Amino acid sequence: MEEKFYRHEYKHEISELSKQILMKRLRKLLPHDEHVIGTHYHISSLYFDNIEDEAYYDNQDGNAVREKFRIRYYNQNLNFIRLEKKVKEYNAGYKLSTMLTKDEAEKMIKGDIFFLKDSQDPLKQDFYVNARTKLLKPKVIVAYDREAFAYKMGNTRVTLDYNMKASNRVHDFLKPEAVMHRESDVACVLEVKYDTYLPGWIRELVQIAETTSCGHSKYMISRMLTT
Repeated sequence: MEEKFYRHEYKHEISELSKQILMKRLRKLLPHDEHVIGTHYHISSLYFDNIEDEAYYDNQDGNAVREKFRIRYYNQNLNFIRLEKKVKEYNAGYKLSTMLTKDEAEKMIKGDIFFLKDSQDPLKQDFYVNARTKLLKPKVIVAYDREAFAYKMGNTRVTLDYNMKASNRVHDFLKPEAVMHRESDVACVLEVKYDTYLPGWIRELVQIAETTSCGHSKYMISRMLTT
């Protein structure tokens, strides 16, 4: 499991026109990150929540301290699946992750978590304790395309997420043909992430008329979309 590494993150909901403008601008001045194939990659995530939907309501209420677990894979590649815990603490946050096999992910989706009890991996142990004490269950699938750019100074990442879809048929998570509902209200989410500082020229680069920070949560919106 990775160490806690705090980062700042700002999100902005933008229009299709602004997405196209930013894509052209960013492609000229920033390199894509190492995971991009062509111009983008596809992300599939399965979010868990407890019996009281604590993660959902923490997002809805804008609580300063919150956390959520998810399973994630990229470009339909089931040989690279990760368990992740994302934690928000006031103006910064961190993400912990560890690898899962396809068999492990399938068991967790079905609620068969007892194999995690004796795991030597701290994050798997953490998930097991939360699943047992808070009754964590898989709640919603979230999938989207991401174009991501990286800059070494400040460990800065700029991402554009679009074609966002969701499904509450959680047992279909590892099936590429899973039926999804399109999120029609938000064309694109711009995210800017950095460590201790954001280079000024990148701050200026991403400025458009719509770039007002928001509390966009793909998890919360997808839960609303699939209810």
